[in-house]
Amino acid sequence: MGYQKISAYELSISKNLIASYEYFLLPVYIFLFLVATRIIVELFYKDQTIRKYIYTGLSLKIIGGIFVTLVFNFFYKGGDIGTYYNEGRILANLILEKPAYIFRIFFYSPSGNDTELKNLFLGMHYINATDTLIILKITAFINLFTFNSYLITTFFFSYISFWCIWKFVTLLFEIYPNHKKYVVWAFFFTPSLIVWGSGILKDTICFSSLCIIHYYLYRIFIKKNFHFMYLFYILFTGYIILTIKLYILLAYAPCFSFMVTQNYKAGIQNNLLRAMVAPFVIVLALVVSYVLVTQLGAQKERFSNEKILQTAKIQREYIHAISLNSSGSTYDLGEMDGSILSYITKIPTAINASLFRPYLWEARNPIMLLSALESSLLLYLTLRLLYKRKFKNTLALLATDSNLQFFLIFGLMFSFFVGVTTYNFGSLVRYKIQGYPFYIAAILLLYYLQEEENKKFKRKKMYIPAAVTE
Repeated sequence: MGYQKISAYELSISKNLIASYEYFLLPVYIFLFLVATRIIVELFYKDQTIRKYIYTGLSLKIIGGIFVTLVFNFFYKGGDIGTYYNEGRILANLILEKPAYIFRIFFYSPSGNDTELKNLFLGMHYINATDTLIILKITAFINLFTFNSYLITTFFFSYISFWCIWKFVTLLFEIYPNHKKYVVWAFFFTPSLIVWGSGILKDTICFSSLCIIHYYLYRIFIKKNFHFMYLFYILFTGYIILTIKLYILLAYAPCFSFMVTQNYKAGIQNNLLRAMVAPFVIVLALVVSYVLVTQLGAQKERFSNEKILQTAKIQREYIHAISLNSSGSTYDLGEMDGSILSYITKIPTAINASLFRPYLWEARNPIMLLSALESSLLLYLTLRLLYKRKFKNTLALLATDSNLQFFLIFGLMFSFFVGVTTYNFGSLVRYKIQGYPFYIAAILLLYYLQEEENKKFKRKKMYIPAAVTE
């Protein structure tokens, strides 16, 4: 058996993982897929603006994926992306040599009893943890169609991710038909998402899965349009997130349940009855959220009610210590004793770290400088919203739109989660992308929806005097 022993060279990611033939093969794959994409777009999308969004968004995803892969390959000498690809490639090679192993590999579990595979996988770093094992399996499956090409596998990740996000974006087009470009800006033009949501990474898979989950949950609970396949898509992508990054669901579940209850409350026509029902709706949302979070947390012991704060503390201290030892770009939110109150007091600073830091003067390298520029722009947009639009009017608009409520609450809640547990800007820029675009979408829509109302009001004021003089 050729895979009873894997050489140290195969397991090493200190070498260049990109073969020379890939630079010639990649353009061929891109050309073929873009031709296929053009055919699909021409058939199903007649609006030229929509077509432009597809081509631009897809191009940015592909560029972002290839860019981050090249950076990790030549600058970081592999990193997480290199390890995911390399070990996934080893699984793919084993499948190609021993096709009968395919089901054993894709149903392999570190806690299982398949000692033969365990012996074959000795020395592999990521195969013994469920959250990284699933990435290896996905990478191995894609590798079967890419001739084990690092760059083409990355292209597949970017291409599939784009269509998952596009599915969600089309839902927002239905909700905000006159503000499509702001939705596209948030979910396709955000630099962090372009780079860290396009390569062979957990973040790419999780954000793509989150978009699919929201799309079909919205169809079921808001549009009241149930189909059996919708449930399959939700369970499949939900399982992926549950396995890789459970805390995404811990943040998402209460926010979505709140949006659903708000939407049902808004359907009550009688103002008095709606006001009377409001407290019950809020309580119901809290109860549903608590049950969801409790049940999800119970799936992994470290995220249970009793241990979630301890888990956050351990992760924060670990990442902080690693950053200090490696002279990394770390930050500190101050003393925390592990109590709920200590976490509550850090909400503003944690959210600020996720959304608006690193500041320009905290940038230590070109990549961090790009992140600082992005954070500065978002800070400017946030302040512009608060300055240009009356706070009262913004709250009034927010109160009438359950989607904006979801975007803002989820964006802020997730920003708090990662801000209070990461303590490293390099990691933070990756982790935050699950909630980051939602916050950006909320800010842009809150600003430009009000601008539209202001223009309508001004036109009305101009029209009334003209009608009177006649």
